[in-house]
Amino acid sequence: MAIRVLLVDDESVIQRVVTHTLKTIDIEVIGVMNGQDAYAFAQEQTVDLTIIDINLPDVDGFTLIEHLRTLPTMHTVPFIIFTARSHSDDAARAQELGAAGFLYKPFSTQELRTLVLSCLG
Repeated sequence: MAIRVLLVDDESVIQRVVTHTLKTIDIEVIGVMNGQDAYAFAQEQTVDLTIIDINLPDVDGFTLIEHLRTLPTMHTVPFIIFTARSHSDDAARAQELGAAGFLYKPFSTQELRTLVLSCLG
């Protein structure tokens, strides 16, 4: 079975970069633009990893993670948080929520691949 990653980011450029980058290592990316779509998807489908932007149009990424964690299929799914904002407490909050990784935008494609592979074990 293919490795599947749920990507939650409202920027189409980021969606394309992440999808293309992970395709090169045989990972399927399912991209959604907001928290509501991510939650709806996670109720119906399973994924191996979730990558979530903090700044989403309908909810912040931290709140989305808390909601996703209530779903039985998402209890053990690792997640990576990424953001373009520079709030000093973001990395600490990500760690508090059990994030497997944290990336600042812009990031290098190699940095993304390495982090994703590390999170997938």
